[in-house]
Amino acid sequence: MSVPSVRAITHADDPALSAITPLFEAMHAEMAKQGMLLQLTPDGANIWLEGIKSGLERFGRMAVAEVDGQIVGFAHAVVKLAPEHLGGSRIGLIAHVFVVPAHRRSGLARALVASLQAWLGSKQVSSVELHVVHRNEAALAFWKSQGYMLELMQLRKC
Repeated sequence: MSVPSVRAITHADDPALSAITPLFEAMHAEMAKQGMLLQLTPDGANIWLEGIKSGLERFGRMAVAEVDGQIVGFAHAVVKLAPEHLGGSRIGLIAHVFVVPAHRRSGLARALVASLQAWLGSKQVSSVELHVVHRNEAALAFWKSQGYMLELMQLRKC
């Protein structure tokens, strides 16, 4: 087995992007089992991927984890603005982090997150936020170990 690596995808024509679609679908399948109420549409992964391509490196960062030339994880972050009544500052949003089960607990998620945090820091964000599906205890423990604190709870009625 080769040494795992993490790298940013900086261009919309990077061939690694096509490997993210099945990982995005697997991530959503796991989130559904953990209690996420909104479900990915049949072509949702492709729609999402097309939507982020134009913002790569301007206001979005995509990072991938590779082992033996295979993409085994990805992470995505964006920069957004807080509402004016909360100061209007730049806020980082870590939108997605996923590593395939066979490569979890290997440090890849930490490396992906470190890549995102470094990029967000270069964009002068004042804070970083993220969401965790309420029954994903492993993710909650991971994020707490990274220094994140519980702030808000989201409720939904369908």
